[in-house]
Amino acid sequence: LLLLVLFVRFLYHKSDFIKFFSTGLDSGFKIKEIYLLYQAASFANIPEPVSLFLSVPALNNCIAFILKDAQDSHLENDPKILKFVEKLYNYRTKVELDPKNSHSMKSTKSLKTGQKIRIVLKGFGVFSSKVVNSGRDLVITLPLQKNVILLSATEWVGKSVSVYLQRAGDAGYVFDTIVKDAGAFNGASVLQLEHTEKLIRSQKRKSVRCSCNIIGQLYIVNSETMSQTAIETSSGLKCLIEDLSEDGALIRIGGKGQKNIKIKIQFQLGEEYIVMFGVVRAVEYNQNSNQSRLHFECVTLPQKMKNEILTYVYNERLTFQNL
Repeated sequence: LLLLVLFVRFLYHKSDFIKFFSTGLDSGFKIKEIYLLYQAASFANIPEPVSLFLSVPALNNCIAFILKDAQDSHLENDPKILKFVEKLYNYRTKVELDPKNSHSMKSTKSLKTGQKIRIVLKGFGVFSSKVVNSGRDLVITLPLQKNVILLSATEWVGKSVSVYLQRAGDAGYVFDTIVKDAGAFNGASVLQLEHTEKLIRSQKRKSVRCSCNIIGQLYIVNSETMSQTAIETSSGLKCLIEDLSEDGALIRIGGKGQKNIKIKIQFQLGEEYIVMFGVVRAVEYNQNSNQSRLHFECVTLPQKMKNEILTYVYNERLTFQNL
């Protein structure tokens, strides 16, 4: 009887944890993820910890609370806090990139005006185009190959094509369709493609990126003695960071960029300096403007700076209004 009373008392005091744990398992979470989120809920004094499994805003607010508390306690540089926040952000990124939680495209009718696409026509190669209307048909500009009209509008009619696109804030898509007709839209030659719901979605990114407009300094690393993480005091090449994540960035520079070179970029997020070291994996050069867009992969990033970038990336979601 005594053992039974003690067991009932244990269940009473641990009922929140048991509910939290069982909900996590039922939702398909791993044991280590459940424990991590329970720690976060306890730290942030969340009244209903189970909400972390059900609400992304609740998870955002939980991370925001921990960041604010660490800052108020002057513990933002504490290794344990940094590691804990990093684990929470890793989990948050997993949630963001999970196809079940994404606003994935179900039909080509969802394509927005201005969406850039690549069209593959068997026997002729790859063409570039963009969406100008998505009503009864998918209307696109006359496809060009290296900025040249290779085929007239009427020559496309009846052809089967494969279409590739990268949807902003989502993923890449591929679909096959048929060119129904040719015509004019706002005075320009266009093609009318059949809509389809047979889409193949591909998500290759392991991190969440956000568009930005950040001025930075770029340094070409041509010496083994140059520090990968130290803040440079001398001026580098002025650059514009157009999108950002903890594992890379899209950088615009003047002149012609070079692929596979090691670089270091330095910029500010609020009052914090960020230093990222890595490699230029691809270059898009625009001869008319004499500018290049560098696809930069970061290979070295201090943990605190990584957390600062993640806070910036999720800035619109991390609000303190409910704390």
